[in-house]
Amino acid sequence: MYQEEPDGIFGIIEVVRDFYDHGIDEHIIVFLLMAIVALDIILGVSRAWAYHEFSSRKWRKGLVSHTAMILIVAIGYPFTLYMNLAPVIDAFIISMMAAYGSSILASLSALGVEIPFIDQYIKRNVDREKFLLKEGLEEPKKLKKEQRKNESNHRNRS
Repeated sequence: MYQEEPDGIFGIIEVVRDFYDHGIDEHIIVFLLMAIVALDIILGVSRAWAYHEFSSRKWRKGLVSHTAMILIVAIGYPFTLYMNLAPVIDAFIISMMAAYGSSILASLSALGVEIPFIDQYIKRNVDREKFLLKEGLEEPKKLKKEQRKNESNHRNRS
């Protein structure tokens, strides 16, 4: 009996399923991104819970955006490799891993777990806004000192 090839959305699902048929371990960069996104979700919820900022609206928004990232990469990765765009998708995944990594470090710092050199470098040079807490909460002392120093330098230039 003749079996038709799936088409439409089922064709896309079939292509993705065939691609990952041998396991995700052959495509470790996709797995690492998924693991980093899951860790970011867990730490973000922990941070919100610890600072009494947990909100179902933020939770839904974050879950939808993180799930969309995972789905876009997991579904798009096989197609970009097929189009010989592996360096492009790999660069995109690495940049997303760096962004999520910054968020993970900020959440860990807010929860009291600081990684000495990496944490300070990112606070000063990469993603300062993620380390700022909600107004009224205690910010890390070193960050407050840096803000005062920057404000005084800015006043002196004016």
